Amino acid sequence: MSTRRGFLVQAGLLGLGATGLWLARDRLELPLLSGLKIEGADSTGWLPFSTRRERIVTVRAQVNGRPVNALIDSGAQYSAIDSDLARELGVTESIGAPVVAYGAGGAGQVGRSVRVDVALGDLTLKSLSAAALTLGPISQGLGGIGTPLILGQDVLRALIADIDFPKRRARLVRPDAFDMPPGAVPAPVQPAGRAIAARVLVEDVELHVLVDTGASAALSLASDTAEALGLMDRPHRTGRSVVLGGVAQGRIVEVESFSFAGHERRDVDVHIFQAQRLPGFPKGLLGYEALKRYRAILNLRSGAMHLIGGRR
Repeated sequence: MSTRRGFLVQAGLLGLGATGLWLARDRLELPLLSGLKIEGADSTGWLPFSTRRERIVTVRAQVNGRPVNALIDSGAQYSAIDSDLARELGVTESIGAPVVAYGAGGAGQVGRSVRVDVALGDLTLKSLSAAALTLGPISQGLGGIGTPLILGQDVLRALIADIDFPKRRARLVRPDAFDMPPGAVPAPVQPAGRAIAARVLVEDVELHVLVDTGASAALSLASDTAEALGLMDRPHRTGRSVVLGGVAQGRIVEVESFSFAGHERRDVDVHIFQAQRLPGFPKGLLGYEALKRYRAILNLRSGAMHLIGGRR
């Protein structure tokens, strides 16, 4: 895969509960926020999660006037729209060179970037650049996730994401209008490129893994990281995996302990995804199950996250 034209992808994934479904998302090295305008109020207002069962952060949005579910995804390094939806909306104008996208399953595809207007509550993202890709089960409502729009780090570096996991609601706020709520404490995270990485312990081994609001498992690890920890030799279960445009197989193993932000969990399932030889490919992902105890405030531009709650 050539990076000379400035396009590169980084796989992420999404484990959907006990079914072990995974989602591969892409990283596009395009100028972030180029042409994006944010109009309306200071925030979207609180938006309820729009999917009932899936342990991911989805809200209702309108894309060029069409109501859809949108995934707020801190692990996706660029926003994306399903190519079928883009065609239905008549959004065909391309921006720049083709996008080369690779998922965790190794299969690639070529897409284009398009401009769309996205209404979220009281805010509108005008002229958002999104990669038009074949999202497959990610966008399909029947047997899939039903989210044809992914809002990635390009959006989350322009707005602060305030996600109240216990109340299953989220809002996006302009940084200059955000007041930190009482009781918020800094989480053990650090900047990781355009994302943020959390410090976790896996059986007393310290790792830094990407904070990923689009992943449902508490912890997912790349296969090379899992191998270095000796996890690939352990008994495992096999689960289906939804990768970019299709389905693959995944591996699930159990670790004795997993700790994040001072909270230790015992006998935790760890989802393992295939490592890719791509610059910046994550060692692992911290997902919904690890964050569901908290109201989490993500400021990707400053590389910080604050947490409220989490006590038993």
